[in-house]
Amino acid sequence: MHEFSVASSIARQLTEVARQHHRKLLGGTVAIGPMSTVVPELLSEAWKYVIKDTELDGATLHIEQVPIRARCRECDAVTEGHDPFVRCRACDSMNLQIESGFELQITGAELADDTENASPAR
Repeated sequence: MHEFSVASSIARQLTEVARQHHRKLLGGTVAIGPMSTVVPELLSEAWKYVIKDTELDGATLHIEQVPIRARCRECDAVTEGHDPFVRCRACDSMNLQIESGFELQITGAELADDTENASPAR
């Protein structure tokens, strides 16, 4: 399950953001496309395990599922969906140029408003 290593990496990066701002991390947001091979449900479970008993304990991980967006090379129509075996909705072709769906990126960090809850800078 590589979601554990992905969750660990996200936790490290969000910890660094929180430390740079001298704030406590309340939550983070990640965008995940179906072609990234990350299973959102498994990432969510891995996140809970990774942050347990750390300075991130209690922080939430919001997962935005980005659809696959593909342009048909036959008729130029654009198709969106979450199934990796996407077909053109206009002409049923599988000759597609994938434009999005590979995303796996941190898109946001929610930090505490005050420095009272800040984690110590290291």
